[in-house]
Amino acid sequence: MQFNPLIDLALAIRLMLGPWAYPPLAAVVVMTISLIVSLTSNLVNRRFIDYDRLKRSREEIKKWQDMKKRAKEETDPKVKRKLDLKVKRRERYVMKLQGEVSKQSCFPMLITILPFIIIYTVMNGVFVDPGITFPGAAIPGPVIWSPLNFAQILGPLGVGFGWQFGQWPGVPLGGMGLLYIYWYIICSFTMNMVIQKLLGTSMTSGMTPGM
Repeated sequence: MQFNPLIDLALAIRLMLGPWAYPPLAAVVVMTISLIVSLTSNLVNRRFIDYDRLKRSREEIKKWQDMKKRAKEETDPKVKRKLDLKVKRRERYVMKLQGEVSKQSCFPMLITILPFIIIYTVMNGVFVDPGITFPGAAIPGPVIWSPLNFAQILGPLGVGFGWQFGQWPGVPLGGMGLLYIYWYIICSFTMNMVIQKLLGTSMTSGMTPGM
C-alpha cells in the first residue's frame, strides 16, 4: 500500500471532525479555515511589504504616465519638446519603480499559493461523499446548502458547483449543495476584503496600514 501523508492526514481529520465534516457544520469548518488562511497571509504581507512606499511608487508612475500622454497629445512644438525631455529623464527611474511594484504585487501570491495547494489537497479528502472514501476514489461532497441552483442558472458551467436535489440527502428542492472549494472561495473573498480593510493590506486601495 502506497503511503501518502496528505491522504492519511485527510482521513485522520475527517475522523476527528465527525459530524463537522458534513453539512451544515462543515460550512463552519471551511469558513474558519478561510479566516485563518486570510488572516495569516495578510499579516505576513503587512510584515514584509511597505505599503506606504508601494503607494508612493504607484503615484509617481501614474504622474509619469500622465506626463507621457500629455507629451504625445501636445501640439505646441516647444512645450512638447520640454515634456519629452522630462519623460526621457525619468524613464529609467520609472522603469525601476515598475519593477519594484511588480515584485511587491507578486509577493502575496507567492506566499499564498503553496499553503493553498496543501490545504486544497487535504480538504479534498476531508469533505467527501461518505459512501465512496477509499484512497484514489474519494468524491467531494457538499458542505453547505445554497438556495441557488447554479446548474440551472449557468447551465453546463454550473454543474461542477455541487450536488443537486436528489443527489445528496438534505439538498433542498430548487437549491444546491455547494462543494467545499466554492464555499471556501466565497468565504476567502469576503474575509480578505474585511481583513485588508482593517490591516490596510490591499494592493489596490492605496490605504496605509492601520487605517
